[in-house]
Amino acid sequence: MFRQMIKKSIHKSQHCNRNWDLSKKMPQEDIDLIIEAATQCVTKQNLNHYKTHVITDRTLIEEIEAATAIPDFGSEDNEFRGYDGVQGYDEGFGPTNSQISAHTVLAFVEDEPYQFGEEIREPLESEREMRGKTGDGKMSVSYKEDRDQAVGIAAGYVNLVATMMGYSTGCCKCFHMDKINKALGVPEGKNTVLLMGVGIADPARQRQEHHSDASFSFGSHKNMRTFETHYA
Repeated sequence: MFRQMIKKSIHKSQHCNRNWDLSKKMPQEDIDLIIEAATQCVTKQNLNHYKTHVITDRTLIEEIEAATAIPDFGSEDNEFRGYDGVQGYDEGFGPTNSQISAHTVLAFVEDEPYQFGEEIREPLESEREMRGKTGDGKMSVSYKEDRDQAVGIAAGYVNLVATMMGYSTGCCKCFHMDKINKALGVPEGKNTVLLMGVGIADPARQRQEHHSDASFSFGSHKNMRTFETHYA
């Protein structure tokens, strides 16, 4: 029975939810557990590659969602189509990513991995290039990989934990970086990596239907991932 519950949650958590029942509230203890999943999951050497912003303020959520609009959607240069195959939005300004209209929004923001309160850990010689900058001022490839992996694992933890609690989720990496950073007060030199909505789905609507524009539905694809087994 428990295995079946986990399996059902795994499959449900694949689905990005785009509309929400905002007449209901998420209990604070549920939000706290989701924060626990985002901040206590595994990272390389348990370092803080990212900082998690947790937003329930509706005004701020709407500001963040507005910064996820697709500016060239529907233009002649953009072949993107809605779920029904219609180009839509003839004026060239697309819909927002309404998974970010959820009850709670998590923003994963770049952080300094060697900062522990007032104490700074001095990395090993082999790790020095992973401090975040290379000689030419660009982020080192290895450090960026570690951060991206850490954020991906955190989002995965949140996704599964929230789903097992009965919530729906949706991630978003398409947004206007400068607007999101400003809304969240992100320090200069840092950037938002990923946005994630968590909340109560509207049971009366199809999950791909835009939260505030019922005329638009987002696309979706079947799972095409494969695996191989190497059992003894």
